[in-house]
Amino acid sequence: MPETPADQPNISRVWMGADDALGDDDAVGVADRISSGEISAAEAVDAAIERAERAEPLIAAFATTDFDRARQRASGPVTGRFAGLPTAMKDQTAVAGLPLGLGSQALDGAGPSVSSSPITKVFESVGTISLGTTTLPEFGLTSSSDFHHGPPTRNPWNRDHIAGGSSSGAAALVAAGVVPMAHGGDGGGSIRIPAAACGLVGLKPSRGRLPHENDVARLPVKISAYGVLSRSVGDQCAFLAAAERYFPQPALPPVGLVDRPLDRPLRIGVLSTSPVNRTPASSVVDAVADTASLLEQLGHHVTVIDEASEATTQAFGDDFVLYWAFLAGALAVGGKKLINPAFDSTKLTSFTRGLANHARRNVHRIPGAIRRLKAAPELYHRQFGACDVVLSPTVSDPAPTLAYLGKDLDYQTHMDRLMRWAAYTPLHNVVGAPGISLPVALDLDLMLPVGVHLAARVGQERLLLDQPDLTAKKGQGQIADIVPIDGNGALCHIVKPHQQFERRALAGSTRTDQRDALSCLNGYRDVGQNRRIGPIMKPDAMKRDFSPQSSDRHTSIRTIPDLWNKIE
Repeated sequence: MPETPADQPNISRVWMGADDALGDDDAVGVADRISSGEISAAEAVDAAIERAERAEPLIAAFATTDFDRARQRASGPVTGRFAGLPTAMKDQTAVAGLPLGLGSQALDGAGPSVSSSPITKVFESVGTISLGTTTLPEFGLTSSSDFHHGPPTRNPWNRDHIAGGSSSGAAALVAAGVVPMAHGGDGGGSIRIPAAACGLVGLKPSRGRLPHENDVARLPVKISAYGVLSRSVGDQCAFLAAAERYFPQPALPPVGLVDRPLDRPLRIGVLSTSPVNRTPASSVVDAVADTASLLEQLGHHVTVIDEASEATTQAFGDDFVLYWAFLAGALAVGGKKLINPAFDSTKLTSFTRGLANHARRNVHRIPGAIRRLKAAPELYHRQFGACDVVLSPTVSDPAPTLAYLGKDLDYQTHMDRLMRWAAYTPLHNVVGAPGISLPVALDLDLMLPVGVHLAARVGQERLLLDQPDLTAKKGQGQIADIVPIDGNGALCHIVKPHQQFERRALAGSTRTDQRDALSCLNGYRDVGQNRRIGPIMKPDAMKRDFSPQSSDRHTSIRTIPDLWNKIE
């Protein structure tokens, strides 16, 4: 493995998986192996640290490493569902003994945190062991991973592209195989956007499902939530169930352990575009259309949501940006009191200052924007109508290049590009509703993942995790388990976290290897019994075309069999 970024082409996939204690298991798989005694917590943590040391020069995902304390904790007794699992915490929440940097040079003078935040304690309570804190843009105010305060966090699929944000380092570490699961925070899409960019599963839970500093903050609209980024849906199910036992939330319907699909068809609404951006990439539009068609084939009631019912209007986007700017302005002016006495506002980035200036110029509009955002739940309800779930893109395009959302852009250019790319996710933060991003396709031109987004009403996380599967075979997996891009860079589908399936990389050395990698979407073989699990769908079984356009420039559920001829 190269020791420096210059030794490896940026287009090469960064994957740290090896024949070590972690293997290529997801978080549930690693935790189960630790629990059974097959491996020890110390061995799992040592393997993750070795991977981190190889990966960091290539992806720059850590804000602070904490390897010595991780090894110390792994050497003692650890309890919980994920006892001994190596992970990492986003540098957005306090970890006792480590500085809280929030991705900002304005906090360079801050000392170590005296105590851990409630969400850090939740992660500790379920048994995870943190290797350190992960990178984010300043205060999580953008989705770019090109930073002023250090090297950019790079997308492991193509290091010339961003990892998304603001949970940038978390996504890069999981996508590179350093850790199976990592903590993330989402204030406008900051878990789901990097999940889409890096081919991961990212769930933003309902507001209040997990503890957050904003729970006690005096904010007019509380938009942030914590969760995890993972390589399987099973990890999301197990983490929520474990965290819920430690942090029950009586104000919300319990989630429990989601381990079986629903027994009824769902009403699914489809949004292919957004008023903020009516021209998403064809690979994104087709991925949404393919998923919608497959859901309909499986017996769900799928309808296209009329543009007149869309809640994410241009006006909503303008209000959200103004509220975002209001928060940035409050930090710029009151950082010493709100965050840390060591806060130095002269070191704020040009983007944060641009947001603060936007708020200052439009201060007379802020009360109206807040009033309309508080009314957003009614718009959200109207958008859903009779639907149980809404399907849409997560972002408008695969991850852009570092330069496209670079640190040296002027504020307005950066904001315009950001809003066109990430227009789909802020609504759920304002409403407090859950949303999940799932990797369902690969853009062949860019060799980057494509994600789709599923959203439900407040408190209905189960609908996003336990819907019937998309494999057209009853009893196997869930809707959210259509993950053709697995953590090892192969096009593959994980039906159950504990099952092992053979995986072949798309970039196989022979045409036969490549064809096999693509065909794994059309029928899986259980390695242990060498039997077919069943097809996802037949190419000619499409009932309706939900796409306003079509293209052959990408890989998605519908077009994978057609790629055999292209490989030839």
